[in-house]
Amino acid sequence: MDYLLISSETDPASQNLKKHVENYGYSVFNIEKKSTQTNYSEFPKSEMYIFLSKHASESKKPTLTVHTPGNLTDDNSHGGNPEEISPCNPVFNTLMIQNMNKYNEMEEYKELGFDVSFEVLHHGPTDLKAPSAFVEIGSSEEQWQIDDAAEIITNSLIDTLNSIQNSEYDEKEKIIGIGGGHYSPKFTKLALREEYYVGYLTPKHAKLSENILNQLISKQEFDFVGIDWKGLYGEDKRKYVEFFDENDISWQRV
Repeated sequence: MDYLLISSETDPASQNLKKHVENYGYSVFNIEKKSTQTNYSEFPKSEMYIFLSKHASESKKPTLTVHTPGNLTDDNSHGGNPEEISPCNPVFNTLMIQNMNKYNEMEEYKELGFDVSFEVLHHGPTDLKAPSAFVEIGSSEEQWQIDDAAEIITNSLIDTLNSIQNSEYDEKEKIIGIGGGHYSPKFTKLALREEYYVGYLTPKHAKLSENILNQLISKQEFDFVGIDWKGLYGEDKRKYVEFFDENDISWQRV
């Protein structure tokens, strides 16, 4: 797999990650603006786009995250195009979060107190022609500067890329996850239990249009759609299930 590691000069966590990644001899494509405000035409052609990034939240909780970019609604205030999602590689996303969890639980890093989780689709860029993922240090300026946090993600990234390059990973079902909160606890847990390769994730509060549903099933390789049954409103469940049934898409309650 040909991949491109991308770092933004406007992002302190991104620059922290870039420093560590380059220390291991990997090259990084540097950009001057926010990663979320970029588009496909600004990058060399690649089979995978990996953004080294910060994660910000009001809670400022120490968190390491992985997610694919995309806008589920007409709101594109955080970059990308309205109602557009970038392609997703569920194997990369899942191996990455598993490796991050592995390193995060080691004695030398445990005392940092980071959580490890997925995030749902929620920002740009959205027009990439190959799978993409953000790997992030969160959730405040204090954590963005922590070298050990960057080391966890760098080690995890190297392990993940090596596994994919050498086809050293088990065959498992690939799924799309629908429902739950922003950090997708149900699907994070399933990935960390090594039950599935988890790709696209959408939250309870998103009212997914037919346009988005069609993109979910066309821009990711998957075996079935996993529905967090308790993590959706009843009317949305009915709408999504009807769409999947009409299109002969396999789905399961999880």
